[in-house]
Amino acid sequence: MATSSEGTYIWTLDDESLKVCGNELNENPDERASHIQTLRDWVKQQPHITSRTDDHFLLRFLRVSKFSQLRAQEIIDSFWTIRCTPAKGFPDWFTNNDPADPMVQELLSMGIVFPLPGRDQLQRKVVVYRIGLRDATPQYISDMMKMSFITLDILLKDELNQIHGFINLFDLTEFGVSHMPYYTPDTVSKILRCWERAYPCRNKSMNYYNSPLILNALMVIFRRFMSENLQQRLFFHWSSLESLYQHVSPSLLPEEYGGDAGPVQNIIETWKDEVIKNREEIVQNSQYGVDENKRPVVKNPDKSGWGKMGSFRKLAVE
Repeated sequence: MATSSEGTYIWTLDDESLKVCGNELNENPDERASHIQTLRDWVKQQPHITSRTDDHFLLRFLRVSKFSQLRAQEIIDSFWTIRCTPAKGFPDWFTNNDPADPMVQELLSMGIVFPLPGRDQLQRKVVVYRIGLRDATPQYISDMMKMSFITLDILLKDELNQIHGFINLFDLTEFGVSHMPYYTPDTVSKILRCWERAYPCRNKSMNYYNSPLILNALMVIFRRFMSENLQQRLFFHWSSLESLYQHVSPSLLPEEYGGDAGPVQNIIETWKDEVIKNREEIVQNSQYGVDENKRPVVKNPDKSGWGKMGSFRKLAVE
C-alpha cells in the first residue's frame, strides 16, 4: 500500500546524531534513499504482509538492523506478525488500543508506562514501566503490554529515539507474589520476542528499581529467553536510589524518585495528552498485519520461520 510520503525523507537532525548514525548504525546519507527503496520493494513483494511503506516507517527498521536488509526484513515481518498470529505473538496486546477509548485513557491516567521529559547526556530517552501498578488479574499482562506498545509506537516516530535508543526503568514497588503466575514461560517468551525481534528499538539498558526478592525467580524465566546482549544490559538497583542515579540522572527523574523533573502525575498527564495528540499513529498501525494463509513456504527457513527473506549483507545487531 503506497503512501504520499514515499521517497520524501529529508535529514533534519544535528551533526552529532549523524555521526552516531554513521559510526553505530552503518547509515550512509548517500545510500539512505536506495536502502529505503530496496526494503520498500521487498515489503510490497510479500503476499502475506500488508504494511506501511512510507520512508519514516521503514527507516526505523533499517536503523535498528544497522542497515542489514536481511535483518530489517525479519524485524518488519515480525512486527506485523506478533499483532496478528496468536502462535507467534499476542494479538490481544494490539487490539482495542485506540487512545480515544475510555479504557485506554484510564490506563494512561494510571501511568503504567510513560517516558520522562528530556534526554540523558547521550541523547537517550528514559521510559518508566511501573510493573506492579495494575492489579493482578487475567487482564494484567495484556494491559501492561498494550500500554508498552502504544508508548513505543509513538516514541519511535521521533528519529532521535530511533538513533540514540532507550533507557528502560522498571519500577517494581507495587510488584508482588500475586503478579507472578501471569508470567508463564510462554508469555515471557512472547514478551521478549516482541522486544528483541519485532520492535525497532535500541534498548541500551534495563534498570530494575525497588525489586522484591521474588524477582530473582522471575528473572530465571526471563533469562532463558533473553539474548546475551540484553542480559549484559540488566542492572538491579534494589531499593538504592544512589545506584539508580549512576544510570539515570536525577535531573530526569520525578521528585518521587528524588529527582528534579517535577511530580510524576504531571509527567503522566503530559504524556497522556501527547498520546491522544498522536492517536493517528496507533489507529493507522491497526490497519496492517499479516495473513498466514498467504505466507510463502520457504524451503530452507531460518529459525524464525517468518517470511521470505532476501539475500543481503547480514550484520551483527544489538
